[in-house]
Amino acid sequence: MWTIGITQWSLPDNHGYTLQLAKQLGFDAVQLEFGSWESGMAMSHKQLRKLYVNDSRALGIRLLPMTVNALCRYGVADGLNTPDGQIAKDTILAALEAAADMELEGITLPSFGAGEIHTRAHYEHTVEALRFACEAAAASGLTVWTENVLDAQEMTQLFDDCGYPRLKLLFDSQNYSVFGRDCAVEVLNAHWDRLGSHLHVKDGGSMGSMLLGTGQSPFAEVMETLRNRSYNGTVVLENNYGALPLCALAEDRFSLVQQDMETVRSLMY
Repeated sequence: MWTIGITQWSLPDNHGYTLQLAKQLGFDAVQLEFGSWESGMAMSHKQLRKLYVNDSRALGIRLLPMTVNALCRYGVADGLNTPDGQIAKDTILAALEAAADMELEGITLPSFGAGEIHTRAHYEHTVEALRFACEAAAASGLTVWTENVLDAQEMTQLFDDCGYPRLKLLFDSQNYSVFGRDCAVEVLNAHWDRLGSHLHVKDGGSMGSMLLGTGQSPFAEVMETLRNRSYNGTVVLENNYGALPLCALAEDRFSLVQQDMETVRSLMY
């Protein structure tokens, strides 16, 4: 049976009440963000981790693999032996420690911003970083997810080059179209067995800027594929409900979240 979740950074004005809000809105799961290097990597602090774990258990909200969005600022595309690459390495290791401590499945490493893959060198450095993360994760039995916009054939090569069966794909319904790639459904079908426990859905002209089904992404085709293939993981909302232009659609921003939840439910049943 599939479930529904939301990313921490999508909940508007949460002010630290992420799990409580998610519970009130009817979500089954939340994906936390590890925290930026500049802000001291919030989830590297044991006290904060304990609060989230306790709230998760008390509220019955599952915690999904933690996302390391700091890699969008300190990317690995130019290599781990650069100043930014060293920060990325330290952040990956700290995130793995946090995930193990919180008994999460693992972590997600996005390849956006400073980590985008445009050249052969960027690709090779990304493979190096994913191998590093997978090797470090193995000791704790954790899984690593990669989030990128490689097409189906390129993703096959990435998995082959990394060589770790527990490396998974964090699929996103909109990322490909934002980067001008018309391959989302092909990637979804080709790498179905690499999805793991969850995937992201969002829509718009820019990232997460419109309600699901009203933007330029192949959201409807993605949802049809999930339904037809009896997807049983977590569909995670990642629209920017607290930011313009999406938040201007309703005075109550949480009503936008609920609209997207109903859209997903209507298309999954």
